[in-house]
Amino acid sequence: MRVSVIVAAYNEEHCIGDCLTTLIRQTHPDFEVTVVDDGSTDKTREIVQSYSVMLVQGEHRGPAVARNLGAEHASGEILSFLDADMTFDPDYLAKLVAPIEAGKEIGTFTKDEFVANNDNPWAVCWNINAGLPKGRRYPLDQPDEEPVFRAILKSVFDSVGGYDDIGYAEDRTISRKLGKNAIYAPGAVCYHSNPGSISEVYREARWYGKGDQVGKDALTILRYTLPFSLKNGVIRAYKHREWHYVPFKLIFDFGVLRGMLSRALSSKNHMK
Repeated sequence: MRVSVIVAAYNEEHCIGDCLTTLIRQTHPDFEVTVVDDGSTDKTREIVQSYSVMLVQGEHRGPAVARNLGAEHASGEILSFLDADMTFDPDYLAKLVAPIEAGKEIGTFTKDEFVANNDNPWAVCWNINAGLPKGRRYPLDQPDEEPVFRAILKSVFDSVGGYDDIGYAEDRTISRKLGKNAIYAPGAVCYHSNPGSISEVYREARWYGKGDQVGKDALTILRYTLPFSLKNGVIRAYKHREWHYVPFKLIFDFGVLRGMLSRALSSKNHMK
């Protein structure tokens, strides 16, 4: 079965080259790679054009719209939605889609996903904040199913109208509409960068805060205010012996608050 790999990218000049280098070396016998540029203002497009992949240009409207646009241009029977800050073992794609090609599943994910920049203190703090083991993007007790599809039959994807443009966590809308989760594909190993600078931490936290999954009640807002941020930052920094976590927590929580404010002022603004 032909696999259409779709990578949505927005200002990813620092990582898109590594992503595409590992994608074009995949061992799967029949696949195509499409990068959807979501209105980048850096050199993302120029870098993509130096690779033998398809480039689709879109306006800056966020990942859901970009991924749906990529799916419209796909010729494969299977869609694989990957991120620009990921790299992959050569057999990643073949292992990821094997359960689909065997007719066992409609879609898959991998929990063999490791932190690519685990030597970066801010990336380490990201895992601490998420309660994840060092160096891994999924918990050790992760079940064999989860709501984010990395690969899915195009017919199934099309049947539910693709991703809903809700902002953060748009990648979970497919499973919600299907009433079915993605199933674990063993051996599909990949590496995913956590935010590696304090500015990236802020941008991702703000994006998270704009999402619908963050509560709007006063108690939720209170948890992200300075006194609670400082207290929780010091406690976790001491527990993990990682003192970068104190400024990390202050910036992360401030970003979430800014995102919540942005959502309140413009509920339809789903861009990072």
